[in-house]
Amino acid sequence: MRYGFIGLGNMGGAIVKGILSGDSFSDDEVYGYDIDSVKAEQLYEEAGVSLCDSVADLAGHSDVIILAVKPQYMQSVLDELKPLDIEGCLIISIAAGLQTEFFEDELKDNGVRIVRAMPNLNAAYHDAIVGICGGSEAVENDIETAERIFASVGTTVRIDEHHFPVFSAIAGASPAFTFMYADALAMAAVKAGIPRATAYQIAAAAIRGSGTTLMKSSEHPDALRDKVCSPGGTTIEGVTVLEQNSFKGMIIDAVDAVIDKDKKLGK
Repeated sequence: MRYGFIGLGNMGGAIVKGILSGDSFSDDEVYGYDIDSVKAEQLYEEAGVSLCDSVADLAGHSDVIILAVKPQYMQSVLDELKPLDIEGCLIISIAAGLQTEFFEDELKDNGVRIVRAMPNLNAAYHDAIVGICGGSEAVENDIETAERIFASVGTTVRIDEHHFPVFSAIAGASPAFTFMYADALAMAAVKAGIPRATAYQIAAAAIRGSGTTLMKSSEHPDALRDKVCSPGGTTIEGVTVLEQNSFKGMIIDAVDAVIDKDKKLGK
C-alpha cells in the first residue's frame, strides 16, 4: 500500500518524519507534495520521503491520501482532486474543524472513503495522541489503516466525531499551552540563578515525569497534587498563588476558546 501526504508543513512533516523513522514504513511507499518546494526538499533531506511535483502526481502514486493542509487551503486541494481518477482511494484528513461529511459532499462523485484523524505535534517524536473516526462510507479496515499510520507516531483513540472539537483542544492545542508552561518554569529558574539550558532540561523532565505519573496512577490529579503539598511546606505556597490567580479557570477558558474556533472553522 502506498501513502501520499498533501501538505508537508509542521504537522504533515512531523507525521512523515515520525513514520519514516520507524520500521513499519519505507520511503518508497510514502510520498509527499507541498506547494512550497523548498519545504518539500527539506523534508526529503531530513526523512527521505519520495516527493511528487503536483497533487495529481501524488494521487497517481497513492492508495491512501492524507490531507495535511490548513482548513483555509483545503478547498483548493479538493478542487484539484475532484477531476482525478481516485476511485477506491482512502482519504484521511487531519484538518481541524472540517467534518467527514464535508469531504464526502465535496468528493461525492469520486468514489472515495473518508477517515478523520487529529494528531498533535508530538508525532515527530513518536509520542502523539491521535483521535480517529470514520465517515459514513468508511469500513473497519479503513479505521485500522489509519490506526496503523498514526500508531507509528504515538497512541490512537477512536472517538465520536462530535467530540472532535474537544479532542482538538485538549490534545491538539494543549502542547502549545504546555510549552508556554515549560518556558515560564524555565524563566523563573533563570531568574533565580540557574543557567537557561539547565532550566529547560529541568522543566522538561519534570513535565515528562508528571505526565508519566498521571498516566500510570489511578489517583485523581488533585490527589497527586496533594501528595506534593506538605502541610506548611513550600509547594502549597505556590499552589495557593495559582489558585488565587485562577490557574485552572484560565486553562478551561483557553480550551473553550479552541473549541469555539474549531466549531467556527467547520461552518
